[in-house]
This record gives sequence, C-alpha cells and structure tokens, in this order.
Amino acid sequence: MQQEKIVRAMFMGHEIVAREFWSATRDSFVNEVTLALDGVVVDRTTELSRTLRLSGTLVDRDNRHAVEVVVGGMFFVRMKILVDGRKIAGNLR
Repeated sequence: MQQEKIVRAMFMGHEIVAREFWSATRDSFVNEVTLALDGVVVDRTTELSRTLRLSGTLVDRDNRHAVEVVVGGMFFVRMKILVDGRKIAGNLR
C-alpha cells in the first residue's frame, strides 16, 4: 500500500512543490517528505512525527524569501506552503 500527496504553488515565477510519500508492506514502512524549489530538492526528511517542518530560501533578484512547508496529521495528511510566513497553498490551517 502506498500514498502520495503533492501541493504546488507559484511565487513570483518560481515553482514550489511539497511532496509527502509513504509506502507500507508487511515488513517495512517508508515515509518521505520533500520540498523542491524550481525543480531542485532543498530539504527532505524521513522522520515520523505528527508535525513536520521543511524549509528553504528562494532568491528573486536581490530579494530572499523564506519558504516553509508544514505537514500535519496522522491518518489524513495535510500540508501548507508558506512564503515569508504567509500561507500561499495547502489545506492545513
């Protein structure tokens, strides 16, 4: 059994993608959450927790923007993407 959830957002012409994937068999369980900025994975975790946070930085000309992904939930995974502390995508409050 496996499941994948992807949340995408565009910010000032840059693509932000948060991906949560898990796979379970009788013998193993794999969980991975990644944050990609413009197609490059900038943060990744395989940690199991009720709430996970990933972060990266987008550079747009001379401006730097803090990007954060928050993943929450146990049975129903919810995610949100924040840029400079403001939610721009996702279904997590």
